[in-house]
Amino acid sequence: MLHTHCNNDFLANSVGMNAQIELNSVAMSKNDPKMVKLEKYDVEANIEEIDNSEEQSIYKFGVSALSNPKNVRLAIEGIAKISGDAIERNDILEKDENDVPKILTLIYQELFPTFFLLSKSLNVFCPPHTIGSVGTSPDSELEQESSNIPEASPEASPEVNDTQVETNENPDVVKPTL
Repeated sequence: MLHTHCNNDFLANSVGMNAQIELNSVAMSKNDPKMVKLEKYDVEANIEEIDNSEEQSIYKFGVSALSNPKNVRLAIEGIAKISGDAIERNDILEKDENDVPKILTLIYQELFPTFFLLSKSLNVFCPPHTIGSVGTSPDSELEQESSNIPEASPEASPEVNDTQVETNENPDVVKPTL
């Protein structure tokens, strides 16, 4: 069981609140090992309150990201323990400007490093780092980056081209080995 403690920006103004995220289950699957290009991720999340006392609320959560086209599934389940006074804990259940419950944003921020590692081990793009940008194309960032990469001139020697490729490669992208 993995434990994480967080004190995010929107929680910073609430001095007495603390969140603890425990991961109980992590799963990943990739149907087509050769497919690495994804259009976007569709994220499903569920949160269920399982205990509520004067000092702490406990929630069971499940978050899964399914790639589109459907090839990759990343899923994480666990427990979120929110400590603090009742008013602060009720505030975290409110929705933000994107109509997403603040508690879901809090949980997703804590889960993102795990989603990142899972996606990299499958050699696919990672889901977005914020829940508000879920559904956007992961290629949009790469297209912006690739427009800044200088193209090799045709008269350049092959040795120069190899050097340029090495310096321009993204160290986070792992090429598949077949």
